Amino acid sequence: MYCNIHSVNILTALLAAHGIQHVVVCPGSRNAPLVHNFSQHPGITCHPATDERSAAFIALGLRTTVKMPVAVCVTSGSALLNVLPAVAEATYQKQGIIVISADRPQAWIDQLDGQTMPQHDALGRFAPFAVSLPDVHNDEERWLCNRLCNEALIMAKRRGAGSVHINVPISEPLFDFSVEHLPDERVVTDCHWDLHRHRTMVSNAVSRAKRPMLVIGQMQKDEVPAETVESLQQLCVVLHEPLSADLRQPSLVEEMMCAMPGTDNATTPDCLIFIGGHTISKRLRQYMRRLPDTTQQIVVNNDGRLTDISQHTTMLVTAPADAFLSYLIPVLSASSVSVSYFNAWQNLRQRMAERQARFCPGFSQMLAVKQFESLVDADKDLVFYANSMAVRLAAVYARHFCHCNRGLNGIEGSLSVAAGAALACDAAEKDMEDEKALVYCVIGDLSFFYDQNALWQNALPRNLRIILLNNSGGAIFRNLPHLKDSPVATSLIAGAHDTCAEGVCRQHRLDYLSATSEQSLADGLRQLRSHDRQRPALLEVFTDADTDSIIYKEYLHQLVN
Repeated sequence: MYCNIHSVNILTALLAAHGIQHVVVCPGSRNAPLVHNFSQHPGITCHPATDERSAAFIALGLRTTVKMPVAVCVTSGSALLNVLPAVAEATYQKQGIIVISADRPQAWIDQLDGQTMPQHDALGRFAPFAVSLPDVHNDEERWLCNRLCNEALIMAKRRGAGSVHINVPISEPLFDFSVEHLPDERVVTDCHWDLHRHRTMVSNAVSRAKRPMLVIGQMQKDEVPAETVESLQQLCVVLHEPLSADLRQPSLVEEMMCAMPGTDNATTPDCLIFIGGHTISKRLRQYMRRLPDTTQQIVVNNDGRLTDISQHTTMLVTAPADAFLSYLIPVLSASSVSVSYFNAWQNLRQRMAERQARFCPGFSQMLAVKQFESLVDADKDLVFYANSMAVRLAAVYARHFCHCNRGLNGIEGSLSVAAGAALACDAAEKDMEDEKALVYCVIGDLSFFYDQNALWQNALPRNLRIILLNNSGGAIFRNLPHLKDSPVATSLIAGAHDTCAEGVCRQHRLDYLSATSEQSLADGLRQLRSHDRQRPALLEVFTDADTDSIIYKEYLHQLVN
C-alpha cells in the first residue's frame, strides 16, 4: 500500500518508470510518505543512512557504480543543507545525483513554525535543475506535477547535466498509507539527435502513424528553408503561421481551428509533432490539448527543455529544426498516411481560403492590414508586427515571414526592434545602388506610445515605415468574452486614450500621414511605400474600436456559417 498524497505517488511512479532503482533514505517525519512509498515499490531499493551529509556521498558512490542516477531523500529544514558538499562534488564530477527533499506547505514558510525555511533552489548552482512540486488537487496541478517530475528526471539522466533537486511540499496528515496502486503516469522519452538509436525511435514512431500532423511555432526567418516545409506539406498535415517560415501562402490556422471545434477519428492526428516556439492561435493550443491520450505527441527543440505545450507530450527530441524536418521527409514518404485524413484537412484548408477571400472588411484595422499586405514586396521588405491584435491580423493576411517579439508576447519593444532592423539594413546597403529594402512595423496604439523612445535617435534611417493602428485603446480587449461586463473595461483595463502621433513624428523628424477612411487609407499606404522619401515615415490609421471588434468577429463567424 502507498501513501494518499498525489504528488508523492506521481513522483514514485515516475522514478521507477525512468529507471531510478536506488534511493538513499534519511530519517524524518515530513519525508516519511516518500520513504514509505520508495520502500514499497518493487523496482526501488532503499539504502538507509542517518547523516544526510554522508547519505548524499553514499548516493554518489552508488551513482558511480550503477551508471544510472541515484536519489537521496531527506526531510525538511536544515537536513537539506547537509547534502550540499556531495551535490557539489557530484555535479563537478558530472555524475549528478537526485536530491528529493520533503518540505512544509508554502503557507508556513518563514512563519516561525518548525523546519520552515525556503527550500526551493536551496542548493543553488550546484543543482543546476531544481523543481518544487505542487500539492495536487485538480487535473492541471496533476499535469504540472507530472511535467516537473518528467523534466527533472530527464535532466538527471543526461550525461554531464549535474545534480537535480526535487522539492516536495507535503501537507498533513502524513501517515495515511491506504492507496493500493500507484497512478499510471505519462512518461516522456528523451531522445538525442546525435544518437542513432534515438533517431530510430523517432522514425519508428512517425512511420507507424496513419494520421501525422506537424505544427510549427515561431522560428528565425532562415532557420528552416521554405522548400523543406513545402515538401512536408505534400506528405502530412502541416499547420504553420507567418512566424514559422517564409512561405508565400496563407496560414489559415485560426480559421481551420474555428471550423473544427472538436475532434473526430477522420481528422484527429495519431502522431503530433510540435517544433519551434510560440504560436499566435490560442485555439490551436486548445485543440492540441484536447487530443486524446492515444495520440503520440513529439516535441522537438534544440535546447532539450520540455515545453509541454499540448500537456500530452510523450517524446522530447533534442535536434536542430532543419535537420529534424529534413529527416522527416524520407520517413513520411515511406509511410502509409491515410488519404481520407489528409484530404479532409486539405479540403478544410481550401474551404477556409475561399471564405477568407470572400470576406470584405469595411474601414477598420483589419482592412488596413489587408491592404498593406497586398502591397508588401515579400522578396525584399522586412515586416515586423507588434503583439496583441496586430500580429493576429498578420496571421489572417500575411503571405510571407513576419517578425514579432513573441518570446514573452509583451507589447514593449516592438517599435525598437523594427528600428534596429532598419538601422542594420541601412548600414548594409549604403554602398549598393539597388533600391533599398523597406522595414515596416505594424503596431497598435498602446504598443507604439509605450515604445515611442525607439524614435529618439539622430540616425533613424529613412527606410523605416510605421503603420500605427490607432483606435484609442487596446483593440484585443474588445474581443475578450465578458470583459465588457466590467464598468472599468475601457477606462482602466483597455488603456483608453485620445492621443495621436503627429506631435511625436514632428518631434523626431518623421514624415507623418493619416487615414480616416478607405480612400485615405489606400492613398496613405501608397505614399508610405515611396522610396523617394528622405526621412522615415508613419501612417496613422484612425479607426473605431467597437467597429474593429465587430468586423473581426464577423470574419470569424462567417468561417463556420
